[in-house]
Amino acid sequence: MAAGVHWIKDGKLKDPPTNGGPGGLDERMLLHREGYVKVLESESGTIVRWAMFTSNWASLYFVMEWIHGTLGPYQLQYYSAGWFTERFEQAWEASDRIHQLIYKSDVHLSQTVYIQEANENGDDVPLLLKQALRENAMDEDHSIDCLYDATSQKFQVSRVGPKSTIAQVYGLSPVSYPCLTGHSFDHAVSRIYPDVIRTGTPHYDHIYAAMSSPTGDVYWIPYQRVVLPLKMGRNKRGVRVVTELTKVDISVL
Repeated sequence: MAAGVHWIKDGKLKDPPTNGGPGGLDERMLLHREGYVKVLESESGTIVRWAMFTSNWASLYFVMEWIHGTLGPYQLQYYSAGWFTERFEQAWEASDRIHQLIYKSDVHLSQTVYIQEANENGDDVPLLLKQALRENAMDEDHSIDCLYDATSQKFQVSRVGPKSTIAQVYGLSPVSYPCLTGHSFDHAVSRIYPDVIRTGTPHYDHIYAAMSSPTGDVYWIPYQRVVLPLKMGRNKRGVRVVTELTKVDISVL
């Protein structure tokens, strides 16, 4: 099959409808409502994209077989309360994973943030986080600061480092999604802050969270984190957080 964009429905390759409008294809409608599976094939690899909760099992079984004749690496992009992205080097790995996900199509995720403590001496700890754990400190460029606000009784982001993960994804805006307070993500990730301030020792964990992107789409983001006590004046409390986008030891689906 030639490289390019392929659409699969009811277990067969099909030309998708144009919706009769000048804007052409509405990918969201095709994936989420019509049950299409989209495959993008190029010299740089193969991407398979679908929505978990639609009626598309026959098409996914078709892809499981056909993918063995395409170029790797392979990315699986599937929607379940947000977009997941998984990468595999071998076709059989991607095919096996699709098979696993078929039988999880009816799983409704009960939360949008998963946090798990991890071994700080593990081989998968990024170098930047190892440095933060070793020195119990991190420079301002690679971190963000969260200060406790007595009025709202919440931790609020007061500074975003230009080389921090948040800045790379959302820019330096203090009102981007991960910087806002009050939503489930804020409640979950800030729960450990008082313990870090009280003990004065760094905290290391893995996080998998569904987060709104600057375009409004929701993506599941895996990252590792170190929370550090922030040395401040007597009447101020806060933490410094450093993160890396990388694999985590958390299985959501």
